[in-house]
Amino acid sequence: MKRYCAALLALSLPALANAGDALTSFPAITQALNTGESVSVVIDLGQCKSSIAGAEPSKTKGGKRIDAYRITPDGTLAFSDTHFSLDRDNKPIEQFIRYRIRSDGTADFSMTTLSVPGYQQVGKAVSYDCAVGKGLSFFAS
Repeated sequence: MKRYCAALLALSLPALANAGDALTSFPAITQALNTGESVSVVIDLGQCKSSIAGAEPSKTKGGKRIDAYRITPDGTLAFSDTHFSLDRDNKPIEQFIRYRIRSDGTADFSMTTLSVPGYQQVGKAVSYDCAVGKGLSFFAS
């Protein structure tokens, strides 16, 4: 499953050359989003805890601009990404990535991979527990 995480993050990287101002708290992140600022998230899975017992820390890093988001009544910030890619065997896949950040700064990142064109799940969904400032960094530009 690590190979899918690496492919996923490598292909979902936007140009973050001038990342802008760091947003180091949940209120700063939601304020920037709610006022129309362009916000990017950078993830370092090596600082997050995998849902797979005994898994070695991932060395995968990546990022994306947050295009659409939702803040639920309990204060959770949620956004996602989906894209097509190729696995290590050059077979087409589609990856669904979900980010959820709670108002206390804790977060989770999960990814589900489907085969294409059959849309059957490939392996188990992978998830990581992270936090703002520990595995997840946000920037406004």
